[in-house]
Amino acid sequence: MLTNYLKIAIRNLLRSKSFSGINILGLSVGMTCCMLLLLYVRSELSYDKHQQHADHLYMLGQKLTVGRGSTGSGNDEYGTLSAPYAFALKGEFPEIDQVARLWVNLIDEKALMQVRQGGKAIKSFYETKGYQVDSTFFDLFSYQFTEGNPRTALTDRNAVVLSEDVARKLFGSEPALNKLVRISGTTGSGEEFKVTGVYRDETARSHIDARFFVPITAGWVGRFLRESKLDFCCNNMFITYLKLRPDADARQLQQKFPAFMNKYARNDLKAAGFDKDIFLIPVPDLHLYEGLKTVITPTNSNMYLYILGSIAVFTLLIACINFMNLATARSAKRAAEVGIRKVMGAERASLIGQFLGESMVLSLLALVIAIALVVLLLPVFNQLSGKLLATSELFEPSIALTFLGLALLTGLVAGSYPAFFLAMFNPAQVLKGKFVNSLSAVALRRALVVFQFVVSIGLVLATFIIQEQMRFMRNKSLGFQQDQQIAIPFRSSESRGMYNAFRTEVLANNQVVGAAGTQYYPGIINPSDFTLYVPEQGVGNGHMVKTNWVDFDYLQTMGFRLKTGRLFSRQFPGDTNNRMVVNEATLRKFQIPVEKAVGQKLNFDWQGQTHQYEIVGVLNDFHYEDLHQNIEPYGFMLNSRPDYNYIIVHVNTSNLAGVLGFLEQTWKKLRPDDPFEYTFLNEDFQKNYQAEARTSRIVSYFTAISILISCLGLFGLAAFAAQQRTKEIGVRKVLGASVTHIVLLLSKDFLKLVVIAILIASPIAWYAMNQWLQDFAYKIDIPLWIFAVAGGLALLIAFVTVSFQSIKAALMNPVNSLRSE
Repeated sequence: MLTNYLKIAIRNLLRSKSFSGINILGLSVGMTCCMLLLLYVRSELSYDKHQQHADHLYMLGQKLTVGRGSTGSGNDEYGTLSAPYAFALKGEFPEIDQVARLWVNLIDEKALMQVRQGGKAIKSFYETKGYQVDSTFFDLFSYQFTEGNPRTALTDRNAVVLSEDVARKLFGSEPALNKLVRISGTTGSGEEFKVTGVYRDETARSHIDARFFVPITAGWVGRFLRESKLDFCCNNMFITYLKLRPDADARQLQQKFPAFMNKYARNDLKAAGFDKDIFLIPVPDLHLYEGLKTVITPTNSNMYLYILGSIAVFTLLIACINFMNLATARSAKRAAEVGIRKVMGAERASLIGQFLGESMVLSLLALVIAIALVVLLLPVFNQLSGKLLATSELFEPSIALTFLGLALLTGLVAGSYPAFFLAMFNPAQVLKGKFVNSLSAVALRRALVVFQFVVSIGLVLATFIIQEQMRFMRNKSLGFQQDQQIAIPFRSSESRGMYNAFRTEVLANNQVVGAAGTQYYPGIINPSDFTLYVPEQGVGNGHMVKTNWVDFDYLQTMGFRLKTGRLFSRQFPGDTNNRMVVNEATLRKFQIPVEKAVGQKLNFDWQGQTHQYEIVGVLNDFHYEDLHQNIEPYGFMLNSRPDYNYIIVHVNTSNLAGVLGFLEQTWKKLRPDDPFEYTFLNEDFQKNYQAEARTSRIVSYFTAISILISCLGLFGLAAFAAQQRTKEIGVRKVLGASVTHIVLLLSKDFLKLVVIAILIASPIAWYAMNQWLQDFAYKIDIPLWIFAVAGGLALLIAFVTVSFQSIKAALMNPVNSLRSE
């Protein structure tokens, strides 16, 4: 019986090649989209699930409350804390098995690595994603070592553990263990580090995307931990991880934290003018934990996963609808077969099984094509999504079974209505040739077409709105000169030491407008902040202010606009590091009138001493962070010594290549062993929108695919409608109807459905995209023209799709069509 059903299924596929082709193409493309997006979503959900102690690993977070406001809502959550928390918690609570701290180098994101082998020239390059951790780090996190012992790898201060990729860059195919690497920057001040371990690169699915590890006791942070007075209040720059004992309850432990804070931290916090509460975050949840500031790698949004998951489901559903519509539309061709089978004694259940079997065969055939397409398109999708999905993942048992189940579910969903619809035919009626497409079937087909275009038009609207927001972010004035600004980093103490000489030679070039040093610049992370307060109001009314130390000419070089007062100047001997230039947001936060701002004092309490700063100038507000964030208080101070992380070079030339060559030549003359590198400030700022740009590209491509699948179904229905109305078209042509009249006659029914879809999709898309825009502090108002363009585009695409068949039918010779009837 099954063999017979299979033969009948194959025979029907071959008999109706065009309809079978449309169905197979639609289902295979829909499955391909769904499979690619499911692989992406699965990848996002799998972060840190591979950790051996994943169920017991937690990161310590804090909620910060400052003064009367600023971050006073208590809703700002940070992933970094002060240094003493880790081991104080371990000593206080037996539920904690082990702890480890990780210092994220937000000051300098790259380290200079150098090796000398066998008397050869020094090999130098910059390496990113190096983290300093406690020696206990590998007791918590699972890394597969190919060289060395993870338990002892970080016990020495001058040890370094490398990823396989970094080890190959340094030493080629030779073993790296016990070899020496010179590391410069904040990670190391030019000291030599011994390689004590090499691990496999398995960081693509971890929130710690490390390229190398160095002990937390090394470099600048090591000196800070040894020489500074540590408290539970300030210097919140350490990520703290806890591994709980298997029998420990994280919720019960967290309930004990307020008492811990009262015992260890509350007095220090009160003296500093702010408060904090600590809480636990499961490490496997970190990648999708929204709203957490100061994290190692950018987190993803659950909303983006919902968007992509919805696109996957709806794209496949559109393909299923095509199958259902075409199957029910062509039901008259199968009516006689159903009637004969029923007369011969076939039961309704067996007929349903036969038709479902046919849809399953079609679906499994589409699955085979879809798998081939996924293998072919995966490299392109990786580039589009920024992921590292491997082809081998497709053939993992869980994935393979998921995709097989997806294919069977697709066959079931697509074939269910046609199977039940065909099995309901009355044999007496259909054998007499009295079968008529029921009104309910026609109404359902129309409703499904509307649904298809609601989804497609909604995606088109989403694409347009995302692109408009991206265009707004690219073109919005940031409050400073961002074009032709070149940022050159100083990665070593030696390069920092040549700042004055480098700046002098750079300024000698007539294509250079200005050059000045800075610790940070807009668009990159600035981890430095002070809790400042007006002396008369006391520290309890303080506010958090971002701070930056700059050279005299930095504000002029960047083109910040002065509102009142003056900028720093060498002509004022009193301009030292206790003078401050602030933005308007600082005045608003402290409720200082603009006319009284110059000369206003602000205090900062640090380790028992009060430091006072005087405002000498106020800048118009500017964006130092991306447009997701509101403009917050910001203050500039002069650096007491020429020790900067970057020099900003403002040029005015059409020959950028020539200027860059000059800068590199000047750098090499002064510091030949340090590689020269640079970035453009405007490009650095745009990097903050990579997630949105990636989402925009993904949504755009899959929107186009969903429209294609919808049009395939519309094309098939139009062909069927034209075939059903062959005699009517012939009669109309004999009576004098023009081709245009017939095309409009056949097209208008479908275009009405598209208009209904536009009316339904527009408010849904408006609401959904308004919710998406809430993530941005600065955003567009959704313009009405977007809805008009999207609707017009949908109508045009639908008309072109339908008119192809309509014109073909209208051009037929009426003699032939009437004779065939």
